[in-house]
Amino acid sequence: MLRRALPLIDDLLRTRGATLGPDLLAGTITAILLIPQALAYALLAGLPAEVGLYASVLPPLLYAFLGSSRALAVGPVAVAAVMVSAALIPFADGDPQRYLTGALMLSALTGAFLLLLAVLRLGWLTHFISHPVLSGFTTGAAIFIIGTQLAPLTGITVPREAGFAEILVHLWQGLSEFSGVTALFGGLCVVALILARKPLVDGLERVGMPRAKAAIVGRTAPLVLVVVATLVAAALQLGDTGRLAVVGSIPAGLPGLDFGFLRESGWLGLLPSALMIALIGYVESISVARALAFRRHEKIDPDRELMALGVTNMAGACVGAMPVAGGFARSMVNFEAGARTQAAAIVTAIWVALGALFFTGLLNDLPKAVLAAIIVVAVHQLIDFGSLLRTWKYDRGDGVAQAVTILGVLALGIEQGLVAGAVLGAAFFLYRTSRPHIAVVGRVAGTEHYRNIHRHAVQTWPTLALLRVDENLYFANTPRVETQLMNLVVEREGLLDVVLILSGVGYVDASSLEMLEAFERSLCDKGIRLHLAEVKGPVMDRLAGTHFLQSLSEARIHLSTDAAVQALVGKG
Repeated sequence: MLRRALPLIDDLLRTRGATLGPDLLAGTITAILLIPQALAYALLAGLPAEVGLYASVLPPLLYAFLGSSRALAVGPVAVAAVMVSAALIPFADGDPQRYLTGALMLSALTGAFLLLLAVLRLGWLTHFISHPVLSGFTTGAAIFIIGTQLAPLTGITVPREAGFAEILVHLWQGLSEFSGVTALFGGLCVVALILARKPLVDGLERVGMPRAKAAIVGRTAPLVLVVVATLVAAALQLGDTGRLAVVGSIPAGLPGLDFGFLRESGWLGLLPSALMIALIGYVESISVARALAFRRHEKIDPDRELMALGVTNMAGACVGAMPVAGGFARSMVNFEAGARTQAAAIVTAIWVALGALFFTGLLNDLPKAVLAAIIVVAVHQLIDFGSLLRTWKYDRGDGVAQAVTILGVLALGIEQGLVAGAVLGAAFFLYRTSRPHIAVVGRVAGTEHYRNIHRHAVQTWPTLALLRVDENLYFANTPRVETQLMNLVVEREGLLDVVLILSGVGYVDASSLEMLEAFERSLCDKGIRLHLAEVKGPVMDRLAGTHFLQSLSEARIHLSTDAAVQALVGKG
């Protein structure tokens, strides 16, 4: 029972501790990446830097015991951070304490939504966000995030509530504030982080270092840059003289349980934002978890993921944490570093906790430009215009939805852009399914195969019409299907039988059932018999006992199209 409730316990007992060595190494490497990212994402959300550390201790520990993924690394993520900022700026109205309290409320609400989805098994709701829309959202959000970091990279003052266009305007108008020192720190860090990825790893491999070890060296770059930049800024007293914006004092220690935020007002106003953060965080987490599980032939339980992420967010709110999710970059680092179980996450959390307890005092002179550089390099890989081009070439409707999502995020805001894209994607889906393809088919000579008469040379019969519907039948397409079917019948002289081939129909709703009944009556009035062929089992189960099926009788329900043809016209 315990092993089923806590997958980590089962993993450790099953492997008898054989994975602890790889997990220890992977957890340490992930912590090296997570600590700078946690600080950076907290500032991206408009929160004190220590909040990112708090979100990287208890939430990963809880997920380690509850989650079904063995490699997912949970903590602050960039997209959720910018969504938190967008939600809290109007909520707090300039009050820093209310802003921080609002972040805890968002964490609690996000967790509550995820738990509710888990209890009701409603994880499928996230499927309504199509991949093109989700891709457009991440691209737009990444561009928006990079835009927000141009201010700390240049030293130009930009209001936190500014939209993307306003950010560009403020940057242009504030060029007189441009700080060469800030830009130098930020620019050098961006270049160094980019070089530390593939170029550094390839170079180390060429001089004889094993690829795995070279990759580990490359992953240490963010922490190395944080240390070096902090030492340089402190030695030159750049923060003290005001020439460079630094993080400043970060309180040492970890917070205890605090439920004071539960007594605050404004919960209803944060509900929409919390729901969006929950949905996007879950989609990002489950996507990464499935991808990593597939590479090791492991399984992911979507409902357990909802529950685990829900608990981690609700518990995180009680220890001063911002909303968390599974991060793509950290999870990939964790996976590639050799993590075999969630024991690696426990190691990571311990390292972060030690950092929060004993080393925050060393970060006073950490330049904010360095953290901005870490964010920029981390999120730039989410920008994927190639996906937009591929989608546009394949399906113009999905391409439009993806492009609108990108533009909506930049012009309207994070949440509004996602909603606009999702609504447009759903509208295109309804439009397509409301205009189903109906084919007139005939038999390919010498075979039992039936194909569209406009695409293949096939045999047809003057007294028989074979009509194949290639879409589920529901209220939105019922009028058009009825019109098309009647037109195809009216165009044919001398018809005695019509076979409706339902091989492409997986669902028939009540409106469509009434349409089929009316169609059968119209044919009967004309002396034409209606037949059904290749009806799927679930559809037949729904039709069983209806007046429509009773009016046809078993003789007019055929297992296959060829069986119907054999019964009506024979082999000729």
